[in-house]
Amino acid sequence: MVDLNSGRDIRYFSLQKKHIRQYDKEFLDFTKATPSMSVLEIGCGTGIFSRYLLEKEFTNVVCLDLDKRLASTLADLYPFEVVFEEAETYVSSISGKRTFDLIVLHDVLEHLQLEKGCSLFKSLHSVLALGGRILMRVPNLSSPWGARLFYGTFDHVTAFSPDRIIEFAGLTDFKVIKIAGQKTGKRRKRLAANALQAILSRILPEHPKIWEANILALLEKKNS
Repeated sequence: MVDLNSGRDIRYFSLQKKHIRQYDKEFLDFTKATPSMSVLEIGCGTGIFSRYLLEKEFTNVVCLDLDKRLASTLADLYPFEVVFEEAETYVSSISGKRTFDLIVLHDVLEHLQLEKGCSLFKSLHSVLALGGRILMRVPNLSSPWGARLFYGTFDHVTAFSPDRIIEFAGLTDFKVIKIAGQKTGKRRKRLAANALQAILSRILPEHPKIWEANILALLEKKNS
Protein backbone atom coordinates (compact mmCIF):
# COMPACT_ATOMS: atom_id res chain seq x y z
CA MET A 1 0.00 0.00 0.00
CA VAL A 2 1.71 3.19 -1.20
CA ASP A 3 0.80 6.71 -0.11
CA LEU A 4 0.61 8.46 -3.50
CA ASN A 5 1.47 11.83 -1.99
CA SER A 6 4.52 10.83 0.05
CA GLY A 7 5.63 7.91 -2.12
CA ARG A 8 6.16 5.71 0.96
CA ASP A 9 4.84 2.22 1.56
CA ILE A 10 2.83 2.94 4.70
CA ARG A 11 2.30 -0.71 5.61
CA TYR A 12 5.70 -0.53 7.23
CA PHE A 13 4.86 2.56 9.27
CA SER A 14 1.72 1.40 11.09
CA LEU A 15 1.73 1.02 14.86
CA GLN A 16 2.41 -2.57 15.87
CA LYS A 17 2.69 -4.40 19.19
CA LYS A 18 6.48 -4.30 18.99
CA HIS A 19 6.36 -0.50 18.74
CA ILE A 20 4.11 -0.29 21.79
CA ARG A 21 6.53 -2.43 23.82
CA GLN A 22 9.44 -0.34 22.58
CA TYR A 23 7.91 3.02 23.42
CA ASP A 24 6.61 1.81 26.77
CA LYS A 25 10.27 1.38 27.74
CA GLU A 26 11.82 4.25 25.79
CA PHE A 27 9.16 6.86 26.44
CA LEU A 28 6.80 6.12 29.32
CA ASP A 29 9.36 4.44 31.57
CA PHE A 30 12.29 6.60 30.51
CA THR A 31 10.56 9.98 30.90
CA LYS A 32 7.85 9.06 33.45
CA ALA A 33 5.35 10.72 31.11
CA THR A 34 1.61 10.68 31.78
CA PRO A 35 -1.30 11.24 29.33
CA SER A 36 -2.10 14.58 30.98
CA MET A 37 1.19 16.02 29.69
CA SER A 38 1.50 18.18 26.58
CA VAL A 39 3.88 16.83 23.92
CA LEU A 40 5.58 18.34 20.88
CA GLU A 41 7.02 15.76 18.49
CA ILE A 42 9.54 17.31 16.12
CA GLY A 43 10.04 15.25 12.98
CA CYS A 44 7.00 13.00 13.34
CA GLY A 45 7.54 11.37 9.92
CA THR A 46 4.90 8.78 9.11
CA GLY A 47 3.50 8.94 12.64
CA ILE A 48 4.40 5.69 14.40
CA PHE A 49 5.22 7.44 17.67
CA SER A 50 2.27 9.80 17.22
CA ARG A 51 -0.09 6.82 16.94
CA TYR A 52 1.52 5.36 20.04
CA LEU A 53 0.58 8.54 21.93
CA LEU A 54 -2.99 8.14 20.65
CA GLU A 55 -2.99 4.54 21.85
CA LYS A 56 -1.89 5.71 25.30
CA GLU A 57 -4.65 8.36 25.39
CA PHE A 58 -2.53 11.50 25.19
CA THR A 59 -4.64 14.39 23.91
CA ASN A 60 -2.53 17.57 23.97
CA VAL A 61 -0.03 16.74 21.21
CA VAL A 62 1.49 18.63 18.29
CA CYS A 63 3.03 16.53 15.50
CA LEU A 64 5.51 18.62 13.53
CA ASP A 65 7.18 17.73 10.24
CA LEU A 66 8.62 19.56 7.27
CA ASP A 67 7.30 17.14 4.62
CA LYS A 68 3.83 18.25 3.49
CA ARG A 69 3.53 15.12 1.35
CA LEU A 70 2.79 13.23 4.58
CA ALA A 71 -0.52 15.02 5.09
CA SER A 72 -2.70 12.11 3.97
CA THR A 73 -0.59 9.59 5.91
CA LEU A 74 -1.09 11.59 9.12
CA ALA A 75 -4.77 12.37 8.54
CA ASP A 76 -5.90 9.85 11.19
CA LEU A 77 -4.20 11.60 14.15
CA TYR A 78 -7.25 13.55 15.42
CA PRO A 79 -7.42 15.18 17.98
CA PHE A 80 -3.71 15.92 17.61
CA GLU A 81 -2.58 19.05 15.81
CA VAL A 82 -0.47 18.22 12.76
CA VAL A 83 1.77 21.06 11.55
CA PHE A 84 3.93 21.12 8.42
CA GLU A 85 6.55 23.76 9.06
CA GLU A 86 10.24 24.25 9.77
CA ALA A 87 10.78 23.60 13.49
CA GLU A 88 12.32 26.93 14.49
CA THR A 89 9.71 28.84 12.51
CA TYR A 90 6.93 27.00 14.35
CA VAL A 91 8.59 27.48 17.75
CA SER A 92 8.98 31.20 17.06
CA SER A 93 5.30 31.47 16.10
CA ILE A 94 4.08 30.00 19.41
CA SER A 95 6.74 31.43 21.74
CA GLY A 96 5.00 33.13 24.66
CA LYS A 97 1.66 31.56 23.72
CA ARG A 98 2.10 27.84 24.31
CA THR A 99 4.41 25.49 26.20
CA PHE A 100 5.02 21.74 26.34
CA ASP A 101 5.88 19.34 29.12
CA LEU A 102 7.81 17.10 26.75
CA ILE A 103 9.50 17.69 23.42
CA VAL A 104 10.48 14.55 21.51
CA LEU A 105 13.04 14.29 18.70
CA HIS A 106 13.50 10.77 17.37
CA ASP A 107 16.28 10.46 14.77
CA VAL A 108 16.30 14.17 13.97
CA LEU A 109 19.47 15.85 15.24
CA GLU A 110 21.86 13.72 13.20
CA HIS A 111 20.24 15.19 10.07
CA LEU A 112 21.07 18.78 11.08
CA GLN A 113 24.33 20.69 10.97
CA LEU A 114 25.66 21.29 14.49
CA GLU A 115 24.96 25.03 14.28
CA LYS A 116 21.36 24.36 13.23
CA GLY A 117 20.86 21.82 16.00
CA CYS A 118 22.22 24.24 18.59
CA SER A 119 19.99 27.04 17.28
CA LEU A 120 16.93 24.79 17.44
CA PHE A 121 17.61 23.65 20.99
CA LYS A 122 18.21 27.21 22.20
CA SER A 123 14.85 28.18 20.70
CA LEU A 124 13.11 25.34 22.56
CA HIS A 125 13.75 27.04 25.89
CA SER A 126 10.88 29.42 25.12
CA VAL A 127 8.29 26.64 24.66
CA LEU A 128 9.23 24.30 27.50
CA ALA A 129 6.90 24.36 30.47
CA LEU A 130 8.29 24.71 33.99
CA GLY A 131 10.07 21.41 34.60
CA GLY A 132 9.67 20.46 30.93
CA ARG A 133 12.10 18.05 29.32
CA ILE A 134 13.43 17.02 25.93
CA LEU A 135 13.78 13.40 24.84
CA MET A 136 16.21 12.80 21.98
CA ARG A 137 17.33 9.68 20.13
CA VAL A 138 20.38 9.64 17.86
CA PRO A 139 22.80 7.08 16.40
CA ASN A 140 25.72 6.30 18.71
CA LEU A 141 28.88 6.93 16.72
CA SER A 142 31.08 5.67 19.57
CA SER A 143 29.64 2.19 18.90
CA PRO A 144 30.58 0.15 15.81
CA TRP A 145 26.90 -0.72 15.40
CA GLY A 146 25.94 2.96 15.61
CA ALA A 147 28.62 3.90 13.08
CA ARG A 148 26.94 1.55 10.61
CA LEU A 149 23.65 3.38 11.14
CA PHE A 150 25.19 6.84 10.89
CA TYR A 151 27.16 6.18 7.71
CA GLY A 152 24.31 4.31 6.08
CA THR A 153 23.02 7.51 4.48
CA PHE A 154 24.40 10.86 3.33
CA ASP A 155 21.49 12.52 5.17
CA HIS A 156 23.37 12.10 8.47
CA VAL A 157 25.67 15.06 8.97
CA THR A 158 26.30 15.48 12.72
CA ALA A 159 27.63 12.58 14.78
CA PHE A 160 26.76 12.04 18.44
CA SER A 161 28.21 9.94 21.23
CA PRO A 162 27.41 9.99 24.98
CA ASP A 163 30.15 12.58 25.57
CA ARG A 164 29.03 14.68 22.60
CA ILE A 165 25.44 14.70 23.86
CA ILE A 166 26.64 16.07 27.20
CA GLU A 167 28.72 18.69 25.36
CA PHE A 168 25.79 19.54 23.08
CA ALA A 169 23.54 20.01 26.11
CA GLY A 170 26.08 22.40 27.63
CA LEU A 171 26.29 24.40 24.40
CA THR A 172 22.52 24.91 24.43
CA ASP A 173 22.05 25.59 28.18
CA PHE A 174 20.57 22.19 28.96
CA LYS A 175 21.75 19.41 31.22
CA VAL A 176 21.51 15.67 30.65
CA ILE A 177 19.58 13.98 33.44
CA LYS A 178 19.43 10.49 31.92
CA ILE A 179 21.24 8.72 29.10
CA ALA A 180 21.09 5.10 27.94
CA GLY A 181 21.48 2.83 24.95
CA GLN A 182 18.37 1.75 23.04
CA LYS A 183 17.67 -1.92 23.71
CA THR A 184 16.33 -3.65 20.60
CA GLY A 185 15.88 -7.19 19.29
CA LYS A 186 14.73 -10.39 20.91
CA ARG A 187 15.95 -11.37 24.37
CA ARG A 188 18.26 -14.12 23.08
CA LYS A 189 20.01 -11.72 20.70
CA ARG A 190 20.34 -9.07 23.41
CA LEU A 191 21.95 -11.57 25.77
CA ALA A 192 24.39 -12.65 23.05
CA ALA A 193 25.22 -9.02 22.27
CA ASN A 194 25.77 -8.27 25.96
CA ALA A 195 28.15 -11.21 26.26
CA LEU A 196 30.13 -10.12 23.20
CA GLN A 197 30.30 -6.54 24.41
CA ALA A 198 31.50 -7.64 27.84
CA ILE A 199 34.34 -9.59 26.25
CA LEU A 200 35.31 -6.70 23.96
CA SER A 201 35.22 -4.28 26.89
CA ARG A 202 37.77 -6.46 28.70
CA ILE A 203 40.21 -6.93 25.85
CA LEU A 204 40.08 -3.55 24.09
CA PRO A 205 42.18 -0.68 25.49
CA GLU A 206 39.41 1.74 24.49
CA HIS A 207 35.75 0.83 24.22
CA PRO A 208 32.37 2.64 24.09
CA LYS A 209 30.66 3.72 27.28
CA ILE A 210 27.43 2.65 25.58
CA TRP A 211 27.55 -0.15 23.00
CA GLU A 212 24.01 0.11 21.63
CA ALA A 213 23.54 1.53 18.13
CA ASN A 214 21.21 4.32 19.29
CA ILE A 215 21.34 6.57 22.33
CA LEU A 216 18.39 7.94 24.30
CA ALA A 217 18.93 11.09 26.34
CA LEU A 218 16.62 13.14 28.54
CA LEU A 219 17.47 16.82 28.93
CA GLU A 220 16.15 19.71 30.98
CA LYS A 221 17.01 23.40 31.29
CA LYS A 222 20.07 24.14 33.41
CA ASN A 223 18.08 26.46 35.65
CA SER A 224 15.23 23.97 36.22
